[in-house]
Amino acid sequence: MSVDPNAALNPPPMTPDQLLAELLRENERLRRQLDDAHAERDQFKTLYLGELARNATPLTAEDLASATPARPFIEQLVRRLEKR
Repeated sequence: MSVDPNAALNPPPMTPDQLLAELLRENERLRRQLDDAHAERDQFKTLYLGELARNATPLTAEDLASATPARPFIEQLVRRLEKR
């Protein structure tokens, strides 16, 4: 009994229902993969922020003096929005 070498290369065409089912399975697989990536990202974020909070360096007078105040930026933004 010989196996047709073209059978694997040329599968029969899918019906619309089969294609839809395949696409839904692929969508669900990718959604689960994305959910796993989000969960992993959130774990790293929690770990990183926890370490950052434990090892925070205190602000010096020089740090505070060189900080850019937010008020001028916000006032400029308000003026731009009022012009619209």
